Amino acid sequence: MQEKMIEELKAIIEEYTDEPLPEISMETALTADFGLNSFELFEIICKIEEKYNVTIPDRVLMSFASVGDVVNYLMEATK
Repeated sequence: MQEKMIEELKAIIEEYTDEPLPEISMETALTADFGLNSFELFEIICKIEEKYNVTIPDRVLMSFASVGDVVNYLMEATK
């Protein structure tokens, strides 16, 4: 499930990058490794909320630094 979720997140993030992304992992940083600005990150989070039918509170969103942070939250929220 975790690997599938990482691939789904990669597909969403690729919509905001100029080129296809290399492999990503749980340790991949959301902003530094993808070159995303805060507006793009906000849009990505909105798409993630839609896809997984969850609401991510702002206080949680601010703690997301890596792909793993997002995956762990989603795995817990979609149990």
